[in-house]
Amino acid sequence: MTLGGNLFSIFGGAIATSWLLLTAQRNSNTDKPFWFLLAAGTYNFFLAEFLWLTHENLLNIEVPFPGLPDLFFLLQIGFYLAAFIYKVIKEKQQLDFIKFIFDILIVMTVASTFSWHFLLQPFISVSEVSAFSLAVTLAYPIGDLALLFGVGVLFLGMQQAGFNKTIFFLFVGWFIQILADSSFLYFVAKDDYSSGGLIDPLFTLAVLLVGFAGLVERERTTENQALPIQKSSNRVLSIFRIVFPYLNVTILFVLMISRSDGIDSLTIGSGISILLIVIRQIFVLTENQKLLHQVHAKKEAPEFHISETRLQFLAYHDLLTGLANRALFEEMLKQAVSDAKLYGSSFAVMFLDLDNFKKINDTMGHDAGDQLLILIADRLKESTRKNDVVARLGGDEFTILIRDVSSPQNTAVIAEKILRSLSLPHLVNGEKITSSPSIGIALYPLNGTTPAALLKKADMAMYQVKDNGKGHYQLFEEDSVVAANRKTTECR
Repeated sequence: MTLGGNLFSIFGGAIATSWLLLTAQRNSNTDKPFWFLLAAGTYNFFLAEFLWLTHENLLNIEVPFPGLPDLFFLLQIGFYLAAFIYKVIKEKQQLDFIKFIFDILIVMTVASTFSWHFLLQPFISVSEVSAFSLAVTLAYPIGDLALLFGVGVLFLGMQQAGFNKTIFFLFVGWFIQILADSSFLYFVAKDDYSSGGLIDPLFTLAVLLVGFAGLVERERTTENQALPIQKSSNRVLSIFRIVFPYLNVTILFVLMISRSDGIDSLTIGSGISILLIVIRQIFVLTENQKLLHQVHAKKEAPEFHISETRLQFLAYHDLLTGLANRALFEEMLKQAVSDAKLYGSSFAVMFLDLDNFKKINDTMGHDAGDQLLILIADRLKESTRKNDVVARLGGDEFTILIRDVSSPQNTAVIAEKILRSLSLPHLVNGEKITSSPSIGIALYPLNGTTPAALLKKADMAMYQVKDNGKGHYQLFEEDSVVAANRKTTECR
């Protein structure tokens, strides 16, 4: 019976160690020490169980206490703690330290109270125990408390890491380790422990779960994700993290009421933990108040409104020229159609393309071309009225919405003004550049009653200008539709 259990423990330690070593080798350099330290912990468990089997099954002698197996069992906890410490240092940026420290202190206070009341006090009260035996005996529950601190670091502290299978198996493995150690010490205190009982498999199960966490992490590493895992929206776990310290205090408080007799360890532990909760809540409320003030101050700051306005501007304007972009022009054109239908008014749409702009861009460079576009945008704004809309669709293409047009002749006057303005030389990098436009015009409702139709026919009219020598304007004419359609399918 004991041989089978001891062999199971040895193989469990060996398998867990191999899993963790493989994980360390395949993981990133920053996480390698964490997994190597865990592997060292499970390896010491393997050594301790091997020595236990040697005494109990090969030499057929009682396992000494304290003895060499205890050294390796304690080293197992020590390496686990080293892994925790490494993780705390590495992830310190992710920890909300003040609240985290208070949560851990609360849990540790409750655990210390239970450990003292049920485990340590019975041992200390036994006068026959030697000082060395007492020290080794006390090392287990103290190590478990430190291990509990590590579990708290992983479970409560790394809030940014979120929830995943790796953390889950590590947490469960370490928790079972603490449970097994505490149960072992409890039954030893009552002189009721026997090798091969139900407690022994718990130690092996804990080690296997820690090792299995390494297997899970290896699968995640192949998907280019590293511990700690990205945040997940597990609301149940998030709520449990918040409630966990208070749940511990509640259990301790209930136990104090039911079992405490005057001022003893349960009463003192309950008082300390409740005090820690009060201090923590004061800190949280203070921090929340400070954050609210910061948010309000930021909203009221001029730069907040400026950035908001800037974002709105960028969404609807061309970055180079500051003119309306395609999205804004289309919205304004839709509104113009709706207003014209409602009030029975007319308006015009102009489609403008610069002549020989590609040649200027190729010979003088894109910077010169950009400067030319900015100068042209300024002249277009100067040549139109305040309620008209000038937009840049992209490249050297511009569109203009001319509102409240009483007749085609009225539109022609504005087109001629634009032509005269743009035909004048532009000074770019010390050189005079001339780039006349070709302008196509469509009238509402004469040439179309929808934004798409008006834009299409203004574009077609512009190609009619390109066909007839460039550098002038043209109202859309139905008899030129075939030629215009042919031109719009070609590359400009």
